[in-house]
This record gives sequence, structure tokens and C-alpha cells, in this order.
Amino acid sequence: MKKILYKGLIVCITVLLVPFLLTTLIARQHKADLINDMDFTIYYEINGEKKEISFDEYLLGVVAANMPAGYHMDALKAQAVIARTYSLYNIRLLYEKNPSQESFSTSELGLSYIGLDMLEQFWGSDNYQEYFSKFENAVYATKGEVLVYDGELILPVFFDTGSGFTRSASEAWGIDIPYLVSVPSKQDVTSTNYLRIKEFPLSEFIAALKVYYPDINLSEGDFFEKVRIESRDSAGYVLKINIGDFSVSGEEFAKVTGLPSNHFYIENYEGNVRIICNGSGHGIGLSQYGANAMAKEGSSYREILEHYYTGVDLTTISEK
Repeated sequence: MKKILYKGLIVCITVLLVPFLLTTLIARQHKADLINDMDFTIYYEINGEKKEISFDEYLLGVVAANMPAGYHMDALKAQAVIARTYSLYNIRLLYEKNPSQESFSTSELGLSYIGLDMLEQFWGSDNYQEYFSKFENAVYATKGEVLVYDGELILPVFFDTGSGFTRSASEAWGIDIPYLVSVPSKQDVTSTNYLRIKEFPLSEFIAALKVYYPDINLSEGDFFEKVRIESRDSAGYVLKINIGDFSVSGEEFAKVTGLPSNHFYIENYEGNVRIICNGSGHGIGLSQYGANAMAKEGSSYREILEHYYTGVDLTTISEK
């Protein structure tokens, strides 16, 4: 009797589970084919018209829009690998939401893009040929190269300039992403974007805050008692700040007050509000300034990427 029950159970599991597994494997294979065979198209809209572009043209426009042309070639190569990985990561996500989608706009893929027909105006005629060749070389020298962790494409976020250390995603976003952990980026302290100091008359600063927070309970007499930083992450970025009777995120406060990052300090300077801010950007992933400094010191783009994205592998996929 037990043998009959066991056999029946095995048959039921097989009948129910095998179709599910086959469906999952087929879906995964279709996604893999979409990426590995580059079986999709990219377009961008200009003057109301859709213009199809090649994947390499898209990558060139992304790198040009996101990194200064004067940066070292290995920094540009690192950015090219990031652009390729980032776009394919997002294409996979978009495909999961809509399996029939095989055409993607530049605006859907999550990175700033500038059309190749706009680059001469962007860089100026005197620099156009030199810069175009430089960026083209960065894209083609890394052709097909992407970043993976445990065999899966990573989300290679990046920012302009750090505060000396990058941030951990687990602290910044509350999500444990093993390749986005805090690492040193000491070269950032030499950047012109490393330090920003802003001073505001107390009354003007309170008035500016009330534009965004009309119900805020602040006065000049109690400002420095009621506006105080509540918590920071291990890299020094502000997580929460108290404003009167409530608190907001450090990112929101930085946006509202026009700060380049949420790594900041607030102090009373002769009756004025002084804000000292370090770095530019969210601080997670690769520091572009730090990458350029590493390249100047002799690091290859592979070494740069492996430094900022912990435990990743650089692999090559086929491209048409």
C-alpha cells in the first residue's frame, strides 16, 4: 500500500513540477538568447521621430554623455563596460515585464544618452575628431565585455566623486548586494568636486525649507537645536536628518537644499547656516573621478572595475 502511495506521489509531483520547470527553463533560455544573441533593437526619438541605432552607437553615446572626454582611456573603457552591462541588465528586466518586447528606447535603459549627430556640437568642432576616436576606441576595445557576479549581470551603478570611501548598498538602500560594498576611493579627495561649502542667512534658509515643508516648525532661535543629523552610514553619508518635528532622508535634504551629495555637515557660522558637503553623487559603486585617478596611476580598466565592484568577473558575450 505504501509503495502505491509513494508511486502516486511521485507521479503527481512529476506531472505538476516538470511543466513548471520546463516553462522556467524555456523563459530563462529565451532571456539568455535575447542577451547573448543581441536579438533586439534600440532606438532614440529626435524631433518626434524614432531612429534605430546599433548597440555600439548607443554605448558610444552613453559613455560620451556620462564621462568627461579628458579622462584616461582606461577610465573610459571601464565606463564602456559599465554602460554595456547596465543596459543589458535593464533590457533583461524590461523583457521580464513584457516578454514580447524586442525594441527598446534609449530613455528606457536608464542612462543618459547623447545622439552621435549631437557630439560635434557637444564637444566643439576643434575636439570632435579626437574625442570621437577616443570614445569609439573605448567601446570597441571592450567589445562584448560585461560584468557578472555568480554568472549573472550586475547592476553597475556609478557616481561622479566620492568622499574617500564608497557606500555599501545594504546601508544606503537596505538591500544586501554583495558586489556593492564600501571600498576605499582615496583619490577622490583631490577632486575639485570633493568639497563644497555653502553659507546661508538663517532666515533665508528657513524660508527656503518652508517652500518644501510648509508645516515645518522652526525659528531662528531654535534652528540649530531642531535641525540635526540623526544617523549616518559607515562612509559618513547622512541617512536621516531631523527638521523640526519630523525627519527626512539625507538624499531628500540634499536635493531640497541643492547639495551635490548627502555626505554633509551643518554648523552655526557666525549666525549663518554653513553646510560642508563632500563628494558628488550617491556614493555607491564606481567613483568616476577615482577610476580616472587609478587609470592615471597605471591601473587597467579591469583592475578599476574589480576594485569598485567586489567579487565580480569580467566576461565576454557575443555581439552581432
